[in-house]
Amino acid sequence: MTKRLRLIILLGLAISFCLIMFFLAINSFSSSPWQDWQTKYFQAQIKELQGTMSTVQGEEQVKKLEQEIKEWQEKKPAIQEIRLSNGRLERCTTCHIGLEEISASHPSDSIGCTVCHGGNALSVEEKTAHEGMYGGGHPGQLEVARLSCGGSSEVGQCHSGNRQEADNQVDLLTTALMASKGGELSMTRYMHGLDIPPRVLLKPGETAADVQTPFNHRVEEPKFQQNCLAVCHLNGGELPGQEVQANGCESCHVLSNTKHTYEGKDVTIPQSKTGYGISHRLTVQIPYTQCNQCHNQGTYKIDTMDFIPRQDLDRVKSSPPPDKESLETRWQNVYSPGLVFTKCEVNLDCIDCHTRKETMGDGEMYYSEWKALKIQCLDCHGTMASKPIEWKITDKSDMAWAEARINPVFPPLKMGDVILKTAKGEELAYVRQEEGKWFNYRKTNGEKYLIPQVIDSQCRQDPDKQSSEDCHKCHDASKDKPSSGGK
Repeated sequence: MTKRLRLIILLGLAISFCLIMFFLAINSFSSSPWQDWQTKYFQAQIKELQGTMSTVQGEEQVKKLEQEIKEWQEKKPAIQEIRLSNGRLERCTTCHIGLEEISASHPSDSIGCTVCHGGNALSVEEKTAHEGMYGGGHPGQLEVARLSCGGSSEVGQCHSGNRQEADNQVDLLTTALMASKGGELSMTRYMHGLDIPPRVLLKPGETAADVQTPFNHRVEEPKFQQNCLAVCHLNGGELPGQEVQANGCESCHVLSNTKHTYEGKDVTIPQSKTGYGISHRLTVQIPYTQCNQCHNQGTYKIDTMDFIPRQDLDRVKSSPPPDKESLETRWQNVYSPGLVFTKCEVNLDCIDCHTRKETMGDGEMYYSEWKALKIQCLDCHGTMASKPIEWKITDKSDMAWAEARINPVFPPLKMGDVILKTAKGEELAYVRQEEGKWFNYRKTNGEKYLIPQVIDSQCRQDPDKQSSEDCHKCHDASKDKPSSGGK
């Protein structure tokens, strides 16, 4: 065999191999599951549009709807690509074609998907694409939050590693009681005489569930671990009475229904499977119902370490969502039966009073909720001798401007506006002084409430008793009928 013939044979084999690989790739590409997902999504859109046909009036509107249906029927599956600001490509929406935009401050066309979720952006094969995802699809889990929420994107540094401490939410959250359950650990030990006085038992990033002997081997220790320390909060515990895990940042910022099922348009997410938010969206407009996924689900018996679910929980779960419920229903649902609360604590949402540092941490570890509190009734209502502390907006670096950017119902803000500052120095940008009066704007819907002041009122409080607990003794509204709260 001549040298030339050998070269021809080798070249022929090489060409044959390339052709075989090419056709295999084409065949694999043409039968890929991503096409099935897109087809299923197209069909879902057609079904939804056809369902609205009976409600459409007018020949022109009917023709418009018919044309829209026809366009969906003629659509063919195709690779979807997002080109980021740095030129990098991502193909996640090839399968997740119906997925909702995460938020206005996290635009996918600028930062993409993998900066938060991890994974392989160019793959359209599920196993390869999802390899290395942060938190297994839940990037808000605190174990991976520094990689996801605390990472960096094409548009800058995210929620960790910033110059201003207030922008490093991932770092601060490791010190929050809701992330560690350090308060329950310390105060339960104190009430049972194990630590007198109570003391901080955890370091930033540690959780009470990780403590090997939280009750010094007492007989109640297993129940304390199971019913208290391992339940709920932000670092992986299950929600009370549900086989659903809390997922760090997502626990608050991704709204969920009572079944924890998805209601969005991404057909790759089964709507019958638990463990998901209502949609793929982040929010700072957090209603009390989201807080009550963990809180106000029942009571803990400190002597036996048992959790007793509230008896009206089924009724609460079947109630309309906050934007559709009546004030009477809200009055019944917010707090567990038997708890004492004031009128404003029902008419407002939890986030309207609890401050950013209380919920997200401030860099310090505390042994009780009381020590971690940053606000008291007197901060907004004043006392018989003093008015609330005023803070004038004079600088563009003020935290109020950051809050204005992320909440669409944030009240208009301009230089010179007066907001409230608590006695512990935290600014409350939603509490405004207008024409000599103080108002609170709800963070969920922007509703405006007048804040009654103690000065010149009928209040005759003891000047030496100014805590919120003292205020509750007179202003307990838990047995009253619903009220508008002075709106």
